[in-house]
Amino acid sequence: MLDRLLRWKIPLIIVLVLILVGTIHNTSVPRPEISKLESLWRDVLSPFQWLFSRIGSFFQHQIAELNRWRGLKARNDHLESLVAQLEEEVLKLRNYRRENEWLREALDFREEGNHDLLVAEVIGRSPSNWESTIVVNKGQVHGVTGGMAVVTKAGIVGTVISSSRYTSTVLLIVDAQSAAGGLVQGSGDLVLVEGGQLDQGNLLAKPLNRDTTVEVGDVIVTSGLSRIYPKNLPIGEVVAVESRQYDLSFSAVVKPFVDFTRLEYVLIVMPQEES
Repeated sequence: MLDRLLRWKIPLIIVLVLILVGTIHNTSVPRPEISKLESLWRDVLSPFQWLFSRIGSFFQHQIAELNRWRGLKARNDHLESLVAQLEEEVLKLRNYRRENEWLREALDFREEGNHDLLVAEVIGRSPSNWESTIVVNKGQVHGVTGGMAVVTKAGIVGTVISSSRYTSTVLLIVDAQSAAGGLVQGSGDLVLVEGGQLDQGNLLAKPLNRDTTVEVGDVIVTSGLSRIYPKNLPIGEVVAVESRQYDLSFSAVVKPFVDFTRLEYVLIVMPQEES
């Protein structure tokens, strides 16, 4: 049986090849009509062809969408990187602008009061509720020592109480340990300005003689009688006057001109060189 199959194998293959070639030739030639078998075969295959066409279109669309999404993601990552760079540059420009404003302010202040000033940046604040201090980035190598006045163009800030090589600690005027000699700008009456109020934001001005008069709205400036603060530096404005026992004395609540919660840069009053 096997021998017979092997004997007819080659003639059978030749016949099948001839039938296939004849079929291809017959179907490739343009004809006005097709056979019923071809028509039936096409009708049977048409739903599958439609399905395969839809599936192919679907996958082509998904692949195109995936490629588009990848392109958008890459573009979005690039834009996010550019935005981060721009934000960093804007932050640097803002810092440079603030520094320039403070340098111009120091120059104007120096020309107005004939003071030698050193611009310092605030780099730290005291975490303690018992002491109001700030730390600035100028120290002994910059000529800063204890006892120097620290101000802004708005008014006095405090006094340097200690310094290292590159930093200094400043005791703010609102601290309970702080006091400064002041005078009422309108009348010239002398007062003592102290910190340590309950709200940690205002100062207290006490008269140095019984004839002193202070009213709401008066401006208090430094008296210049101490070795720390130069004369006529702004301190604050009187917002309330409180009478003491038997109306023999009083104290005035003074709101500082300096906003201590927003200090970024300060000016250290350097000693003037003797000519």
